Amino acid sequence: MEVSVVIATHNRREVLERCLECLFHQNYPKNQYEVVLVDDGSRDGTEEMVEGKTPSCSLRYLKHKERKGPSRARNFGIKHARGEVIVFIDDDVFCPPQFIREHMRYHRIHDNVIVDGPAINTDRTDNLFGDKKKRFLAFLDFFGASFITSNTSCRKDSLIEAGGFDEEFGKSFGWFDRELGFRLRKMGLKRKKNRRAYVFHFKQKGSLDDFGWLLRKEKERGMNAVIFYRKHPVKKIRHQVRFRYLWYDRLIPFKKLINRDMEVFHQTHWQRFMRPFLTKFYLIHAYAEGLKEGLKQRN
Repeated sequence: MEVSVVIATHNRREVLERCLECLFHQNYPKNQYEVVLVDDGSRDGTEEMVEGKTPSCSLRYLKHKERKGPSRARNFGIKHARGEVIVFIDDDVFCPPQFIREHMRYHRIHDNVIVDGPAINTDRTDNLFGDKKKRFLAFLDFFGASFITSNTSCRKDSLIEAGGFDEEFGKSFGWFDRELGFRLRKMGLKRKKNRRAYVFHFKQKGSLDDFGWLLRKEKERGMNAVIFYRKHPVKKIRHQVRFRYLWYDRLIPFKKLINRDMEVFHQTHWQRFMRPFLTKFYLIHAYAEGLKEGLKQRN
């Protein structure tokens, strides 16, 4: 087996189904790749959906009865993966037919590399791969972190040598993938970006409830940022984790209103003109709160 595509999922049945269908239609030899799906304690019918599939490639379904967090779920997938190269994507990512072929093309050309590709945001689930305007965005992607689980790959033996994902990050969101990427780079692996290995990353247009979930996720990112910096207290990481947000947060003049009644800004005329700015303020505040809590917990 040449390639294992490892996905960790938790209560994302509908978007995950579309993600899997895209992987079943790759133009790579079907007997040379597998999909390793790690269900991290889902309760939304994910298992039943997977059991009803008739995949064209090998599909391996692994399940945690209780949620254990993204790091442990992906390490479980690495352990059971049979491929020489492991490709990581998230459960809300849609891969065009050439996706696996493009990742493997770079691994054949280069030794000891991390291969990553663009992740193009979309709020659609179909008719994506023929959108030339969207695909053009992939060739304008020159930046971003070198190891993000929405679209990255590495040889399995390198992942094992690095120790896999650090499970101290627990169930919280954020930074666990960049932290592993940092260790891989210290081992001498080089980053190679393949813009033809792009994916579409589903971002649903959110309601107020979805926005509350986004704020909670941003707070978790702030907490995990402290763990990341504590493990690697160097200037580069300090810049990445944005401790400056603690200072920015002091300048926000209406934090009490944010905490008291966020809905005011979403149900009035403020929404049309001010929502993008206010959303940024909300996210800065949530991230700063996570930093404060992470610093407090770890002195």
